[in-house]
Amino acid sequence: MAKLQGLDRGLRALEIISLSAEGLTLAELASRLEIDRAIAYRIVETLEDHALVTRGPHKRVRLGAGAVALAGRFHPQLVQAAEPVLRELADAVGAAAFLTVAHGDKECVPVLGAEPTRHQGPVRVGYRIGMSHPLAKGANGIAILALGAPDPDDSEEVVRAREAGYSITSGQLQHGATGIASGFEAPGLLGASVGVVAMGPLEKEDIAGQVREAAAKLAALSTA
Repeated sequence: MAKLQGLDRGLRALEIISLSAEGLTLAELASRLEIDRAIAYRIVETLEDHALVTRGPHKRVRLGAGAVALAGRFHPQLVQAAEPVLRELADAVGAAAFLTVAHGDKECVPVLGAEPTRHQGPVRVGYRIGMSHPLAKGANGIAILALGAPDPDDSEEVVRAREAGYSITSGQLQHGATGIASGFEAPGLLGASVGVVAMGPLEKEDIAGQVREAAAKLAALSTA
């Protein structure tokens, strides 16, 4: 399928900028996009015109207020409802909690996360909000697939998740990381899941129950 090169570069630029807390110089952005600095300059100027990026001290490019406004329009009711639920789940389990939504029929994207308030050691899960990954990999994606009607092509993991009401995987998205997730239906979405991810093993039975409870809460809140 043919792409609009300028639009593709602009969207890639936004993604790259969003992952840099300190912002990027034009030279750094051009290098990561593998384009000339002059082209990077025009991309940034265009994004600035729409308030999607801004240049602050030392002319480092960061996300602008327009990006925040756009993000706030993505299922605000669900996201607002999910924040306290994820915080409660993260603290109860002692592991990072995430809300993930389906993106098409092959990928999913974590859209919100919460870390436990108590210290959990030096190792954290390298799980980035907004970064897509295959639905068929990771507990959160498999939990979403399990929401669908049974299909002969379903993997064993999806079948088990549908029967149990939750999925559990280890090492699929990050070496040593274990995830437990439960899917739920939400209006306007192809599917969603809530789950926890930690380095090392998790107490499956206890945590699975808490994850399923959180998913049930979000399903009810998203339709209220």
